[in-house]
Amino acid sequence: MKYAIALALLGIYTIAQSIAYIPQIYKLFKTKKADDLSLPSWLIWFISDFSYLGYVLLETPEIGLICATLWDIVLILITFVLTLHYQKRKKNRQAGE
Repeated sequence: MKYAIALALLGIYTIAQSIAYIPQIYKLFKTKKADDLSLPSWLIWFISDFSYLGYVLLETPEIGLICATLWDIVLILITFVLTLHYQKRKKNRQAGE
């Protein structure tokens, strides 16, 4: 019973965390601006999830956890790359003025 509850909670956490990135990615695509986003924060998120992936691979190599963590890493990288792209684009436009 305890394992089933833990698994359900892990599922809720995984789904909620993955869904949490979607509004930010959508906003980046829609506005094409990343002025208010912090690249260091997204880099820390990446390092955090990448470290967690290492932990999962070493301690509890369950395919569901591995896939969920990899999915989070992909979403973080998408956000990081979009933020970097739009912030660079803004700097280039400002330098050209």
